[in-house]
Amino acid sequence: MDNAKLMSFIIEAASFVAAFAGIAATIVMSRFVRKFVTGILADGFKTVSIGILFLALGIIIDAIELYTRSMISQSIINVILIVRQIFFVIGAYIIVIGSKNMGDKLETLSKHKTA
Repeated sequence: MDNAKLMSFIIEAASFVAAFAGIAATIVMSRFVRKFVTGILADGFKTVSIGILFLALGIIIDAIELYTRSMISQSIINVILIVRQIFFVIGAYIIVIGSKNMGDKLETLSKHKTA
């Protein structure tokens, strides 16, 4: 095995590890939050976990694209890259908006308790 193929294999393996860690985080976050007293954290964590899932799907598509680059046509690769970017953008958007909404709700909740 030459160095280029070995490096490609290492990159793909790291991508799959990152993606499956994201999927595991999604599962843990969606189940663990039921223990919190307030539903604000539960809703926020569930929203963020959905964003993480989209990012993980984008990483998986990225790893598959690296592997199949030499086997499929350029037009199919372009479609795969567009889908990957859509997953990345949706995932990041969901995480940012979900985190902001959760922060805003927690801030509102803390203002009512101290007032």
